[in-house]
Amino acid sequence: MTSQITPNSFLTRTGPSAAASTTVFFISGNPGLISYYHPFLSLLSKYLAEPEDNGIEAKKLPALQLYGCSLGGFEINSDASDQLSLSSSPKSDASVPKHRKQPGKAGDYDLEDQIRFVDQKLTVLMETTIAARSHDHRPDSSPGGTATQRPKVILIGHSVGAYIAMEILRRHRETIPKNSSERRAAQLASMNDYSPPELDIVGGAMLFPTVIDIAASPSGQKLTTLLSFIPRLAMLVGLLVRLLTFLLPDFVLRSVVRFVMKSPPSHALDATVAFLKSSGGVRQALHMATDEMRTITSDKWTDDVWGAATAREPLMKLVFYFGRNDHWVAEKTRNEIIALRGRKEGSGPTMLVCEEGLPHAFCLKHSDTMARKVAGMIREILT
Repeated sequence: MTSQITPNSFLTRTGPSAAASTTVFFISGNPGLISYYHPFLSLLSKYLAEPEDNGIEAKKLPALQLYGCSLGGFEINSDASDQLSLSSSPKSDASVPKHRKQPGKAGDYDLEDQIRFVDQKLTVLMETTIAARSHDHRPDSSPGGTATQRPKVILIGHSVGAYIAMEILRRHRETIPKNSSERRAAQLASMNDYSPPELDIVGGAMLFPTVIDIAASPSGQKLTTLLSFIPRLAMLVGLLVRLLTFLLPDFVLRSVVRFVMKSPPSHALDATVAFLKSSGGVRQALHMATDEMRTITSDKWTDDVWGAATAREPLMKLVFYFGRNDHWVAEKTRNEIIALRGRKEGSGPTMLVCEEGLPHAFCLKHSDTMARKVAGMIREILT
C-alpha cells in the first residue's frame, strides 16, 4: 500500500512498508471528518520518526503505520481514491477473502453503526497490511518484524472516538481464546470459514475521552434539554443548513464560518465548509450526538478491557488524557473515572489531566502540542 492523504482518509508510515509491524489506528470524534486531524496526524508521524533523546542515547522507534478515516456518514467528495481498497495489496487475490466489502449503510449512523464501521475499517486495513507484508518481506528486511509475526495495533481515540476504541478493544478481547481447547476450536473453524486477521491490540491513547455519562457534561446537559423540546433536531437543523449553504455564495459562507470559529487555521476552515456543504454531514453529526446521550452512560467494561492486574494476557497499556473544564466531560465524571479505574499497584490505565488549558477540540489550533504528547504516549506503550 502506498501512502495517501485525502479528504476522507490518512495513511502514512515512518519507515519501509515491510518493516512497519505496528499500526497506529486513529478514531476521530464527532463530527467525524478526518481532514480536521490531518495536521495532527502529519505532525505525529514526524515526531514518531524522530529519535527520542533521553540525555543518554537517542532511541528510535521501529517503523510505524498511521491510519485514520472519516466516520460513516461524514465522507465528503467520495471517490475511488478515498477508499482503502484491498486491490492495493499485491497479493490481495490470494491472501484476502474476496467477500470482504467496504463498510457502508443506507441512512444515518448511530453509535453502534459507527463502532461496526470502524471495526471493519480496521479489519480491512490489517488484511491488506498482512497481505502486503507477506508479499514484500525479504530475509534481509530491516528490523521491525517478519511476515509471520502478528501485527500490533495501537488505538487512538478522540472524544467519542475513545468510546468507539474501547468498544473495539472489548470485542477484540472477547475473541481471544482463553485456553488451549478454545484455541484448537478457533483453528478448526478458521479452516472452513472466514476469520478476522490475527492481531494484538497492545495499547491505546484516549484523548479528551467521552466514555462515561456524557449527558452529565455541560454540553451534554444543553443538548439533552434541547432534544426534549425538539426531538427531530437532527433532521430540522440538517435541512436548515442545507438551505443556507444552497443560498449563500461560497465566499459569504466562508466568511461566516471564519467569524463564528474566530479565524480558524485554513485546514479547519476548509473542513468545516466542506462539512456544512456535504449532503448529510450536519444531520449525521446531530443524529450521532443524540444517540451518544442515550448510549454513553455507566462504565460497561471489565478489568480485562481496562488492562487491570486481573486481566489476562496479552496485557495492554492504556493512557487517558483528560482536559480541565472540558465541556463534554463533567469534572465529577472525570474524577470518578480516575479514582475507580486509574493505575493501581502498577497496573491499569495511566490517567493524565491536562494542565495547559488545551481545549476539547485540540485539532483546530493545538495539533503540534498534542502530537508531541501522543508521540510520547506511543513510545511509552511500545517500551
